Amino acid sequence: MREYWRNKVAVVTGGARGQGAAITRQLLQAGAHVHVVDCLPVAHEDWDDLKTDSVHLDGELTIHEMDVRDDAAWNALQQHLSRSGTVVMGVVNNAGITGARSTVTKTDLIEWNHVLDINLTGAFLGIKYLAPLMRAGGAIVSISSTVGMTGYHSAAYSTSKWALRGLTKSAAIELASAGIRVNCICPGVVDTHMIRSNDKLFEALKGITPIGKMAHPDQIADVMFFLLGPQSSYITGADLAVDGGVTSGGIFWPIGKAVGAIQ
Repeated sequence: MREYWRNKVAVVTGGARGQGAAITRQLLQAGAHVHVVDCLPVAHEDWDDLKTDSVHLDGELTIHEMDVRDDAAWNALQQHLSRSGTVVMGVVNNAGITGARSTVTKTDLIEWNHVLDINLTGAFLGIKYLAPLMRAGGAIVSISSTVGMTGYHSAAYSTSKWALRGLTKSAAIELASAGIRVNCICPGVVDTHMIRSNDKLFEALKGITPIGKMAHPDQIADVMFFLLGPQSSYITGADLAVDGGVTSGGIFWPIGKAVGAIQ
C-alpha cells in the first residue's frame, strides 16, 4: 500500500518533531510530497533531523513556517497549492499544545483562547481550506487524545480534544459524498518532548498504561498512515484510541493490579 503515496501530496501540521515528524517520514518514505506546516522557523534546530532524513527518502519535503490559527495564512497556502494545480490526498491535523494544564476555575480567558485556537481552530481552518483541494479517495486525520474521551483536570486542553472529535464527525458527514474520509486518533501516553518537558507529569504517566510502556511516535504514525490510505477506505467519522489499553482499562485496571487479580 505504500506505493499508493508515490507522487501524491499530503499536508501535516505540527510536523517538525514528535508524532508529526514521524508521519512525515512515513509519507516521504512512501514517495509522497509532504507539505509540513509548523510555527517553528525553518532554520530552527528542531527541523534538522527531518531535513537530513528527507534527503535519503523517496518523497519531497516542503516546509511552511505558519501559525495554524491564522486564517489569512491558510488562505494563502490554499491559493499557493491551487495555483500549481495541486491535489491534496492527505491531511494530518497534528499541531497542538497542552497549555498550563489549569483547572476550570484557574484557567484565565487568554490561556483558554490560546489553547483552543491552536488545538481546535487550527484543525478547523486546515479542513476548511484544504478540503476543497481534495478529491475522492482523500483522507483527513485529526489528532485528539484519550483526554478527549474521559475526564481530565486540564480544562482548555481537555475541551479542545473533546471538540476535535465533534469537528471530525461534522466534517465526515459533509465530505462523505465527495469521497473524502475524516477520522480522529486519540493517542494515550506518547514519549515525546511534550511529555518529557514536565518531570512530574512524566513520572505520573509512566505506569498508567496496561500494555506497560509509553507509545513511540512511530506507533501513532503507523495508525495515521493506515487511516490516510486506501486500506481504511470504509472508515470515516471514527474515533480510534491508540493508547495501550488506557481507556478500555479505565479505573479498574489499577484496581485489578492492586488486589492482585492481574499482573
